[in-house]
Amino acid sequence: MSDITDEILDHAQKKSVDGFSFLQILFLTFMVLGAAVFVGDMLFGRNSWQVLESLKKQQRILDQKIDRISRENANLQKKYFELKSLMPEDEQGN
Repeated sequence: MSDITDEILDHAQKKSVDGFSFLQILFLTFMVLGAAVFVGDMLFGRNSWQVLESLKKQQRILDQKIDRISRENANLQKKYFELKSLMPEDEQGN
């Protein structure tokens, strides 16, 4: 009986690589692949892409608002200085 178990153990040891059995190598391979897919999905997945596109759209909207408010501010400053130049000197001091 020990001859059979010795033969099985010898066969299993021959199939191992640097002390790792075939099942251990297969399990580690699947773990590495799973981790790579998970990290890839977190970095480049659908949710990340949607967030990026949403932020780009929000930035464009805010840039448009900044331009509009800047033009409005320039017009209001122009009107203010025109009105200020029409006021008499004594009222400007108040």
